[in-house]
Amino acid sequence: MSAKSSLVLKILVAYTERMSRAVDRSRLMNLVELAANRTTKIVRNSWIYNWLTAEPEPEIIVIDLRETRTVGPVIALLDLVIEMLVPWYRQSALKRGINSVITLGERAAETRVGKLVIALFEPPELPEERSGSQDKYR
Repeated sequence: MSAKSSLVLKILVAYTERMSRAVDRSRLMNLVELAANRTTKIVRNSWIYNWLTAEPEPEIIVIDLRETRTVGPVIALLDLVIEMLVPWYRQSALKRGINSVITLGERAAETRVGKLVIALFEPPELPEERSGSQDKYR
């Protein structure tokens, strides 16, 4: 029995669609969406947000941990194990199940509730460069 013809999957899809329609008509969701938009606007315009999201100093040093004596061997071992497990995983029922869940999630993301949840959890855009305003945060 394939995941696409699964009764449980069909029930979940139907339930998700009914819940989506109910939430789309909800006044409470409209109020939550309005509150989320206003809160986002307030936070993005705050001093602390601008300070936390300011561009880092250009003198940052980057260390490749693969070249270190302590972490390098661990990463090499992980690479070897992953290379051995990838062919097995590609043909496994686990991958097919995960793909079914991802498909269901993509369908849910296209609903109004899904879009609201995505908007709430996506990282904010970087503030626009303002002349002189970032100098006081450094």
